[in-house]
Amino acid sequence: MKKITFLVKSIFALSLLMGVASMEAQVEFKLQTEMFTRFNDVNDNGQGVTTSQYYDFATNVLTDMEPEATGLTSINNNGDVSGQMYFDEPNGIMQPAVKKNGTWTPIGWFPASNPAESGFTTYGISPNSKYVTGQMSIGCCDFGTFLYDTDTGELFDVFDPNGETLTGYAVTDDGTMGGWLDQPNGGGTLRVPAFFNKDGDITLIPDGQLPTFITNSIVDINSANVMVGDFDGQPFIYDSNTATFTTFDTPEGNGGTFTSISDNGIVIGYEDVDFQVREAIIYHPDLGPQPLFLKDVLSDLGVTIGTADGKLGTAYKISDNGNYVAGWVNGPPVFAEGWMAYLDDSIILGTQDISQNTVSFYPNPVQNTLHLNSKEAIDAVSIYTVTGQMVSNVTFNETRTELNLSSLASGVYLVKVTSNGSVENLKVVKQ
Repeated sequence: MKKITFLVKSIFALSLLMGVASMEAQVEFKLQTEMFTRFNDVNDNGQGVTTSQYYDFATNVLTDMEPEATGLTSINNNGDVSGQMYFDEPNGIMQPAVKKNGTWTPIGWFPASNPAESGFTTYGISPNSKYVTGQMSIGCCDFGTFLYDTDTGELFDVFDPNGETLTGYAVTDDGTMGGWLDQPNGGGTLRVPAFFNKDGDITLIPDGQLPTFITNSIVDINSANVMVGDFDGQPFIYDSNTATFTTFDTPEGNGGTFTSISDNGIVIGYEDVDFQVREAIIYHPDLGPQPLFLKDVLSDLGVTIGTADGKLGTAYKISDNGNYVAGWVNGPPVFAEGWMAYLDDSIILGTQDISQNTVSFYPNPVQNTLHLNSKEAIDAVSIYTVTGQMVSNVTFNETRTELNLSSLASGVYLVKVTSNGSVENLKVVKQ
């Protein structure tokens, strides 16, 4: 039996109790109509990058990248960007690069690399803009990870001491990288989720267990060093602080992955619902024990998707504050149209300070009867599912009352208590 052990204090859906109508006016979804607009990243300001353009959610405008750049991969809250530039333009040879404080700087190649024979892919930039990471080879086949220090201009090469391929996708403010390490399995590639640093200290997860699927990875890391990815076709969350590794089921039971995690613990990704067909997923403990389809959450908030196949495809990045989700529709990724959803600040309200509460309640979790006590007379109590559907609405004129929840299915419910003109919101778990 899987245990959900990753807990956060932010409540993803608490604000649905503030009024579904107001939420519908604030949550937005924008779909691009041109090819080659798949989004690679988005920051807290709704600024995103495609492979060759900048995007601003507020204006829905795409702007071409600077002429000195040849590709964009990641953007942080400073507006700094990882990408690539020409190394040898006449011969079409590229190199990784970074834009910091508005200026593009080439990163270059490992000293032992011959750029004409080697390869690279730029991936993440750290939130503080100090580090850029990606994959780079020496020659055609000896692949490791590069870590570039934007402050000192140092380029570190990180290789597996056993000679296996090592790749970093994401990097934190202290230079911790997450990605995968290849392991010999007698038949070729076996990518194992791994995190590591520039000194070559490599940790494979989960501890002591190798996957059977050939491709597995850590894809993203948040500021609390919580990592997400996929292992044997299942999305996972790994809390490196407690060494807790938790796998999850996708909504329809197919293979899937988590691709990104916000600082307040909202996780997004996708499920492979059919051959070369994906459906975006979203997870937070307060939405339930397993991921949901993002399109269903948006639909419940009154948002029309409007894609050609009715699916969202790939959810690829979520902003650090959890407000923006970006990805692309189904189809060949290089040609795909991008989309971005704004989830609004109110969706990620933090838990209330219990010392300020005027309403107390017990037990929680509850099986049948929920007891409410208030300093003021309770006028009404409404109960909502986490997707905003009201399942009960009862009026009272008492400071103490009981609610019969025996008819409700097990799950998380949001209870709105109206008392003397004020509203208090409670999160209740029904067993």
